[in-house]
Amino acid sequence: MYMEKYEAQIGGNIKEIRVGLGYSQEKLANMCDMSNSTLSAYENSKKIPNLITIAKIAKALGVSIERLYYGDENISFINAVPDDGRKIVNCIQVLWNLGVINNYEDFIASGTSFKYTDCADKNNYSLDVFKYPISIRRLIKLLNEYRSRERTYEEPEKYLEMQLQSVATEINNEIEAKNETEHQKNKNEGKSKDVDKNQGLKNNRIIVGVN
Repeated sequence: MYMEKYEAQIGGNIKEIRVGLGYSQEKLANMCDMSNSTLSAYENSKKIPNLITIAKIAKALGVSIERLYYGDENISFINAVPDDGRKIVNCIQVLWNLGVINNYEDFIASGTSFKYTDCADKNNYSLDVFKYPISIRRLIKLLNEYRSRERTYEEPEKYLEMQLQSVATEINNEIEAKNETEHQKNKNEGKSKDVDKNQGLKNNRIIVGVN
C-alpha cells in the first residue's frame, strides 16, 4: 500500500512539472522516445512507468527520480541538511523507502546513474550518488538490516540516525579527499606551467653584446 500511494502520484507529478516547464505532451513524449498515448496513460495514472522509464522522463524534465515519486516533499527533506554526504544519504533513503532501491544491484539493473538535482539551483548543482559505491552499498545493506531488526533496538530511530550519519561522514570524507587531490593536482599543474614559462623566457632571451 505504501508503494501504491506514491505510484498513483507519479502521473500527476509528471504532468505538473511538464506544464510548469511549458512542454507540450507531444514534446515530452518525443524527448522520451514514446507515443503521446503512452505518456497520456502515465499522466492519467492509467499505467505506471517502470524505473527505467521514470529515469528517462526525469532526465527529460531535468528533475530527480524521487521528485516524480514524492513531489516537493522529498526536496525539502534532502535539502534540510547542509552537507553533501547527508544529502546523498537522504536521497538514497527516499528511494529505499519507496522500494525503488532494494539492493545495490538495482543501480546496475536500471542502467541509470541516479542523480539528485536541485532544480532551484541556477548552477544545476548535482549530487551523483553513483560515485560512492562502497558507501552506498553499505548504506543499503544497513537500511535492509534495520528493517528486519528494528524491533530489537532499544531506541530504533536514534540508532538509525547514528548509522545514517556515519555513512554521511564517510562520504563527506571521500569528497574532501577528492577535492584535496584535485586542488593539489591543479596546484602542481600551475607550478609546471610557471616553470615552462620561465624556461621559455630564458631560452628566448636576447643577449646584446657591446664591441
